[in-house]
This record gives sequence, C-alpha cells and structure tokens, in this order.
Amino acid sequence: MAYRAVRIQQDPLNFFLDERNGGPFLRVSDVILRENKNPREIFAHLIRMATASKWSHSSIVYLVREPDMGYHNTFLIEAKTKGVHIASWRNEVVPYDEFTVGIKRPNLDWYMENPLERAWHDSHSPEDTHGIEYLRHVRGIAFDQINGLYDKTTVYELSALYAARAARRHLSVLPQAADGAQKVADFFKHEDEDETSRTSVLRFICSGLVQYSFFEALRLRIARDIDIPAHRETAEHNLRNMHRVIFREDPEGIVSDYIHKVQSGRLDIHQTAPGDVLDLLKTATPADFNNSSNLDWRFVTLKGVVWKIEPATDDYLPTNKDEQEVLDMLSPEHFSS
Repeated sequence: MAYRAVRIQQDPLNFFLDERNGGPFLRVSDVILRENKNPREIFAHLIRMATASKWSHSSIVYLVREPDMGYHNTFLIEAKTKGVHIASWRNEVVPYDEFTVGIKRPNLDWYMENPLERAWHDSHSPEDTHGIEYLRHVRGIAFDQINGLYDKTTVYELSALYAARAARRHLSVLPQAADGAQKVADFFKHEDEDETSRTSVLRFICSGLVQYSFFEALRLRIARDIDIPAHRETAEHNLRNMHRVIFREDPEGIVSDYIHKVQSGRLDIHQTAPGDVLDLLKTATPADFNNSSNLDWRFVTLKGVVWKIEPATDDYLPTNKDEQEVLDMLSPEHFSS
C-alpha cells in the first residue's frame, strides 16, 4: 500500500496528550515502534542488525490519558532485558533527536463482537471503539507477563530461535544451519520449562510480547464464546479469522494448521497453544510489525515533528525531502523468513 505523510505539529509529547486538538490520537493496544539512535544503546543496535530493521523496539499502549479518571499521562507496556514493565509515553519520544516513533493500529474490521460486547459500548468513553473489549484483553495479557524476567536460559533460547529464523531466511542453501540453531533452542527450552510451568509466565523480547498478547487474548475469547450457544457464531467467525492478529510472516502455515486442527477437533482451543505456535509468536520482530498489512499506519514522529500517515495512490510522490524521509521509515524490511 502507498502512503502519504502530512505534517501535523511540532512537539509529539504534548500533541498526543492534549485532547483539545481533536484527540485522543492513541488507543489502547496501539502498537508502538521505536528507533533508538543513541550509540550507547548497544542492545537496540544489535536488534536492528539481527532483524535488518531500522526499528529496534516495540510496545503497546496500556492506558490512554483520561483526566476525568485521574490519568494525566499515557502509558505503554513493554518488554526489555530486565523484564516486562509499564513505561510513560514521555520516555518513548523524548529526547526527540534520539527517538523516531511509529504508531500502528490493528485492523479489526473482521472482528465479530458477541452480544455482551455490543451492549457494553459507551459512547461517552473517549476510547470506545469497535472491538474495545478485545483490545483491553490484549493489554491485560501483556500485563500478566509483568513478572517475566530474562535469565540466561531465556536469552539463549530466544537467541537460538532467532538464529534459526535468520538461517531459514538467509541460508536456505545450508538447511543444517537452521536445524542446528533449532536444536539449541530446544535444549534451552527444556532447561527452563519447569520454571515456566510454575510461574505461568512466558518470556519474550519486546515484539514477541506484543504478538503473543494479541493471539492469546483472541484465543481466550474464542474459548469462552464457543461454550455459550448464543456466542458460538461469534467464536467460529473469530476462529476463522485468527490469522488476522498474526503480524509476522508464517511461511510454514503454522497458524493456519492450528486453526484447522481446532476446527476439526484435533486440538482444543481451551488448551495452551502448542510449542510451534508459541515459538512463531515469540520470534516476531519490530520489522514484522513494520511490514504487516494487519496493522494500519497512523502516525510517525521524526525529529520532534508529528506526521499523520494516510493511504495514497500508487503513483503518489512526496512533496518534499522531509516527507520522503518519513515515508522511507515505512518501507518494507527484510525478506521472507
């Protein structure tokens, strides 16, 4: 899809916090991408190198500013090397010369609300929108991982899974490289599976947390609805469309296979998703979110300026070099994995 970027305002901090200018412009479970230009942030640099991406971090909006309720800031939930935690919007955009931020929103045109969800809508709520209960569930799943810490075993496991993915993408002529990396991942996974089962906490890098939360929230809602006769049509519809909350490529059709097995009764939607599905979710990257057509671009903040992203015709040309620089941030990244 082609885009155009419209310059909106200097000062991205106050623009997204001040409702008087037509906001709120952020919504619960909006996906945030960030480029960190600080040369001292080695981990951010390594993420960009490993994923062939300009984006080094991702998070989701946890709480939108709502002064009437006593919320005077917007907060995000994110996974970093020391665990999952809540962060202020200010920390995502300031200083302006270090951070470029992209804001994408899940497209929920396909999502079917059950009768209770439709009844719970509140036209007076600033965050009321189609699918809002699902979006709140997504942030709740992410919040449930708040105690997930990154020990050495977890880092090794994730590193091996990423190595396997990179090997499949770049070293197709040497399949043994991917196989070897997968064996390393399997070894470390067994090492800490007892700890995971005790705490019911999964471990992720930032984008894995985001991807898992969208999938798991939908799985749980389908599992609940499918047991209620009046909601069964909703459950079956959302199950058929489960692939729409997958924001990364799935060349092996893992999610499609999962959906078919649930539909045929070979897997129970009430049970935790199998390991191959979880591995697919955990190894999502910021580059995947950049590329995904299941997420719609909304805004980019670059060098302290807010740009609104809008669809454009295929022959659209940027009006100046600043707009071109913004649009370059949206260009597809890396090849099929």
